[in-house]
Amino acid sequence: MKKRLTAALLIFLANPIGPSYGQSEPPLNFLDELMLSRALLGAQQDRFGPLDSRLVEPLEQLADELTLSGKFDEAHALLDRAMQIARVEDGLYTETQRPLLEKKIENFANRGDWDSARKGMEHLLWLYTNKSLRIDQLLIDDLLELSRMHLRAFAEDYSSWQGYHFRQSSRIRWLAIGVSESAWGRTDERLVPIIYEQLRQLHLQTVALRRGGSTSYSLRQVVPGSDIILGRSDVNKNFYLTGIGLVDNLISIYAGSEEPDLEAIAMAKVYLADWHILYNKPQVAIETYQQAYQELLATGVDATLANELFNQPIVIPDIEFYASVEAAVVPQRNRMVTIGEESSDAYLSFSEWSVALPNVRNPIPSNATEAAESNFALFSFSLAGVNEVSSWYSHRFSSTVNMIQQEELLEYHLEFSPEKGRLLEKLKSLTFRPRLVDGEPQPARGRLKYNLAKGTSSDSLKARP
Repeated sequence: MKKRLTAALLIFLANPIGPSYGQSEPPLNFLDELMLSRALLGAQQDRFGPLDSRLVEPLEQLADELTLSGKFDEAHALLDRAMQIARVEDGLYTETQRPLLEKKIENFANRGDWDSARKGMEHLLWLYTNKSLRIDQLLIDDLLELSRMHLRAFAEDYSSWQGYHFRQSSRIRWLAIGVSESAWGRTDERLVPIIYEQLRQLHLQTVALRRGGSTSYSLRQVVPGSDIILGRSDVNKNFYLTGIGLVDNLISIYAGSEEPDLEAIAMAKVYLADWHILYNKPQVAIETYQQAYQELLATGVDATLANELFNQPIVIPDIEFYASVEAAVVPQRNRMVTIGEESSDAYLSFSEWSVALPNVRNPIPSNATEAAESNFALFSFSLAGVNEVSSWYSHRFSSTVNMIQQEELLEYHLEFSPEKGRLLEKLKSLTFRPRLVDGEPQPARGRLKYNLAKGTSSDSLKARP
């Protein structure tokens, strides 16, 4: 049982629960947790009455168990009751209600009731910004979780709200960055993952911007609901420059410490070169890669290890920011997968986030690896190094630096028969960090296992008109 047993629950367990004192009690790990939580709540109600503040914790605990069991309606009723008791005890707007409201929002999301979830998220943000008594780690964590909930909503809410969720997620994370700088200082390394998370969201917004549609339109509005619309290229440029500023912040953090971390600064420049690739700046990307490589060697990184970092192309942006070459190389090794027990062929691995925005990784930090799924396709491809490719994308002819020259669908393991062209288009939509040798871009061949997002259907893989 993962949750901590409360003091009240321990008291309850100490009492006999069998029909007679002579009977032995079954071990705790064989007890039904849901039944136990109901029994605890009933015992507490009988002891303290229906409105006592000591009922909040058992109500919350039972709601947790019901949520895990998929009983969202009953969980909602219990969380509502706990909220009312907390308000009677503490007043209408207090910090003690925030955890309950967070759980209510998650429960709404699990039920698919995003209208109620949105209202709850707006109220929760109001509590964070107007009723927080302290600037501390808890507030920072809460803001980041709310930002990530908006990203979940982007993937699950109605498509007409996608632009709203992008704006809110980004706005809240900027707020979290500001709060973190106030709490820790502008050069604290705890800022690094928060800043990099914002950088990855900028990439998501760029992908949505280029795809067109209502989300792209929303991202181009000067203010939400405005009829004044910025040009696609202007918004794209703004995202690009904002991203450069975020990478500069990473460099400043590592340069501003008592002993500047020169390897981390050089690694930040690798990510800066990736950013130039993502925004179709091939020449400045090559120069930045070369500069980063030379700086890594100057810090004492072994040339063999540095070349291993760049030995294989990887899909960018990377999952997280790695401040050292060694830290970056280990996950690259782990992302190579084999298909089947008898196969020795190794593939790069990429997992789609959502059918709402395919061809990008999940932006929500997770310990889960890009594991083998049943819904995947296998490709081979070649890269020229760093080159400009012109193609049709989202009904427009555009130039990109995704570097893929030749591609082939080797096989697929799907529940339907897709159109080959649509699967190939998924591979061609990815952008790669090039293979580098001694800092110089080189041609490369690779194979990739592409895990399609849950919910992908044959209709979603039909060719565009």
